[in-house]
Amino acid sequence: MSETSDKYKARLDEMIRTGKLKAEYKNILLEIDELTQQAGAFGLIYGYGWGEDVNHIVIDKYEIFDRQGNLLHLTLSETPSYLQSLIVEHNNMK
Repeated sequence: MSETSDKYKARLDEMIRTGKLKAEYKNILLEIDELTQQAGAFGLIYGYGWGEDVNHIVIDKYEIFDRQGNLLHLTLSETPSYLQSLIVEHNNMK
C-alpha cells in the first residue's frame, strides 16, 4: 500500500467519519490500493487517484495514467478488474 495498511485504513475511516467518503467505498478503495501498488511496481501504470467533487468528497470515479500516458476514467467498481487484467497480462508475458 502507499501508506501502511493500518494508516491507510485509519485515513479512510476518518474520511468516512467526516463525510468525505461513503462507507461503501472503503473496501473497494483498499482493494484498488493493493492492485495499484502491484501494477505500479510492474511499470504498468504511472499515476492514479480517486475522483472528488468540488467539496472534496470522493465520488464513484477513479483515474489511472497507463504506461502510454493515457488518462483513463473508470468507476470504482470497474477499476479492480481493469488492474487485475493488466497484472495478469503482464504475468503471462513473462
